[in-house]
Amino acid sequence: MKQDWIAAIVLSLSTLAMAQQPPKLLNAHLHTEDAVAGLSATVGRLGRTDGPLWLGYEVAAVPQMHSSVCSGDSDGSLHDGCCGVHLEGGDDTSQSSVTDATSETGIDILARIDRGAVDKVLFVAAAAPCWIDAGGLPFTWLTGVQPDDSVAWLSGLVTGDNQKRADQALAAIAMHETEKATTALAAIASSENPMWLREKGAFWLGAERGHDGLLALEKLSTDSNPEFRAKLVFDISICHDPAAIDDLIHLAKSDTDAHVRERAIFWIVQKARKKAVAVLEDRVENDPEIEVKKRAVFALSRLPKDEAVPELLHVAQTNPDPALRKEAIFWLGKSQDPRAFAYFEQILEK
Repeated sequence: MKQDWIAAIVLSLSTLAMAQQPPKLLNAHLHTEDAVAGLSATVGRLGRTDGPLWLGYEVAAVPQMHSSVCSGDSDGSLHDGCCGVHLEGGDDTSQSSVTDATSETGIDILARIDRGAVDKVLFVAAAAPCWIDAGGLPFTWLTGVQPDDSVAWLSGLVTGDNQKRADQALAAIAMHETEKATTALAAIASSENPMWLREKGAFWLGAERGHDGLLALEKLSTDSNPEFRAKLVFDISICHDPAAIDDLIHLAKSDTDAHVRERAIFWIVQKARKKAVAVLEDRVENDPEIEVKKRAVFALSRLPKDEAVPELLHVAQTNPDPALRKEAIFWLGKSQDPRAFAYFEQILEK
């Protein structure tokens, strides 16, 4: 038993030591230092030097599936048999680069500083890029950076005067494993900020923050701005937490704005067909707005034909509203289904 504990400690220490190592760099003047004074202070001091430079550090990341590194800033060129990332040039997109979700334990945050200001932020999966080409610039690798400190520093880069940098910083924040990342994104999505910034923060809550992100989105869904709530529907729809479906159903039935309910109906159909049918039937019968009812009929028509035709026939035959019956008949005609034609014959014979 004691040997097992010793082995675990040795493994932890070796993993920590590896995490302190910079990535494989090409065309870089490498310098390593400890960010003992705190990340913001360290970056501020480095920014007082002349000319552009790069800095980087590693933090624990949320586990996920990533795409190939041969995209975005990478031009797909090879070195030692694998592809990497060019920091100078490219399209300024954030990077992620492993294909096994269980293998990723960290990300490297990379920032470019010029004339005392951060003008570019990106991230790469720590274990994945075979190399990073710094374009001949100085590169400082920082050790000892705390994840919460990283989130706080990146949050300070999310300002309205540089939207591209804000986008990059938000994406990097979202990849942090620490719970502070969710808290920071929720604050950015709050009503105190401009709409474009709120929308970005909410997007990353849904895309990367799992259950905690969904809880934050649920709180935001009571926002007084219907335009913002309508955009939240998509953010909830991309959350992988199973409870997201129930939130969409709640919005489809209960939101005071018709446009929000319409968008929720659309995404329910995309994500959960079995639950969607009951919600659509309910909206056709009970929604107070005729346009939402029509949207629900249209959504029924988008179900697989064996489900859609019986549902549309039911609306056409039983709904008391002539406008909805007409809507259902229109989509039945589009279906080219024999059951629809048989129903049309019955109508003509009367």
